[in-house]
Amino acid sequence: MTTRRNFLRNSALGVVAVAAVPATVTATPENFTSIKEAGKLKVGVAREIITPKLGSLFMGYGSDKGSTGVHDDLTVTALTIECGKTKVVLMSATVCLIGNELAARVRAACGEAAGVPAANVILNATHTHSGPITTNYGDSSYDVAYCDSIFLPNCVAAAKASVKEMKSATVGVAKTESKVGINRRQLLANDRVILGQNPWGVYDSEMTVISFKDEEGKSLANIVHCAAHCTAIGSNTEVSRDWAGVMIDRLEKESGAVTMFFQGLQGDVAPRMANGGSTGDMRHAMEVGALAGIDAVRAYKDIRMYREEELSVATGEVRIPHGPIMPLEEAQKELANLEAARPGRWTEGRKDLLTKVIDLHAKGQTGESYFVMNQTVVKIGQIVFIPVPFEVSSEVSLRMRAYSKYGHTLALGCTNGSNSYLPAQDQICRGGYEVEQLMWAAPRRIADNGDMHLINQNLKLMEQL
Repeated sequence: MTTRRNFLRNSALGVVAVAAVPATVTATPENFTSIKEAGKLKVGVAREIITPKLGSLFMGYGSDKGSTGVHDDLTVTALTIECGKTKVVLMSATVCLIGNELAARVRAACGEAAGVPAANVILNATHTHSGPITTNYGDSSYDVAYCDSIFLPNCVAAAKASVKEMKSATVGVAKTESKVGINRRQLLANDRVILGQNPWGVYDSEMTVISFKDEEGKSLANIVHCAAHCTAIGSNTEVSRDWAGVMIDRLEKESGAVTMFFQGLQGDVAPRMANGGSTGDMRHAMEVGALAGIDAVRAYKDIRMYREEELSVATGEVRIPHGPIMPLEEAQKELANLEAARPGRWTEGRKDLLTKVIDLHAKGQTGESYFVMNQTVVKIGQIVFIPVPFEVSSEVSLRMRAYSKYGHTLALGCTNGSNSYLPAQDQICRGGYEVEQLMWAAPRRIADNGDMHLINQNLKLMEQL
């Protein structure tokens, strides 16, 4: 017989309130309160279609003329988990990225619909590049009509429906090695980094499958967690979930349960394709997805035990230091160069950033010293979910997992917002696409050792679970 313990934190909603954590972490147990409370784990799941209208522009590599067809529907899946007075809503949306303002609106509205604080709504984007524009990216702006009329209301509908028929549940988990991903920072002989495949580069090969069953042993829902860009289709005009959609459908068919994909820290990880590149076509997406589906089914079948488990939540502030602001003369020179050059994909966005830098200097200001994120960490038994609103290098996930005391530490990239890339510190000296995007993300970019601060402050939060 399984002995079950529930460690719920602080308020009536079981949420830990954490004081602001500076760059050098000083949080102590005195910042937290813990209580014990009995209660059965319950889950509910629901899904809504979020496919855009034809003609909508893609966020990734799609045509400027807009989508011409639908290969497979985009979806948002909501999994509500409750234990005693603690409740969380885990959501997976098959879009590329979700901007900070939109993510905040969706989390607040979904939290209201499901009866939880916005902080307890975890919103992950699977990162398909064959979907609509849901954040400001380069010179592209939000597809406001799509976000307001399809994305937000259907996310709310999924969250609301997920709490209607909550059922007592047990949890099983297993992991397997998967080669769905490969490091994409291809290093040329001249020491230049391009987007391709790097067979000796770091990537996260661990795929984790979490399954929930009811009291009769029937599968209720599954989560698949792994890390690789959903860019296998490449330049394309058909709406699609990319390779992850094939994997999701395969495990749903095998288990008979709604399955959601949680994208991991995929900042430097491409789908592993036979063409040796970081993008391909629909055929490549189907091949990668089929292999990922085999891996997911293997992990699902390896689950040997389903248990009643505790649910706990820790919330707090994570502060990642910024580097110094760009010198005024450098910003003015760079802006002049852009004004004289031919327009490109990133031109207007970079002009705006340089203008902000120059304006800050004119006001005698230096910009924000820290990137501040209101963090929520969720634990179910030995499974911990760590949301991160960046595209983070996979090394960070490996390090966090190695330092964690929990058996399944799952960092979620592209979650609860979008703030460009966050490369590992040792990648910055070589440059490349991810590093270039970091450099142009804000008037004061994340400091070179931002990865260390991200890891250590989340580890400190995890100690309170």
